[in-house]
Amino acid sequence: MNYIVVVRGKLKGSPEQARQLHDQIVAMSSPISKSMGNIAHNPHLNLQNKAEFLSVDVWDNLENLQKLYSDPNLAAEFGKLFDGMPDITVWAESGWTKY
Repeated sequence: MNYIVVVRGKLKGSPEQARQLHDQIVAMSSPISKSMGNIAHNPHLNLQNKAEFLSVDVWDNLENLQKLYSDPNLAAEFGKLFDGMPDITVWAESGWTKY
């Protein structure tokens, strides 16, 4: 079973500054998160407001995703990227038909 982590938040600074910081955080954390079961990281920006960020991450391990998202080091990195802590929700595959 796969799990989806949805992160929504308001970015600090300009979209370009936020992109650079985001990419640094991903470069630093992706080797660890991939080894823990992170299959994909898909970041998005709102078309009407480029300060609104949404990412959808796919995981194959619930315990490890909970471990990563509760890590104070990740929270510190989020503090650099977001204006306040982002909203983070975890979803499980439903087993329903998909395409």
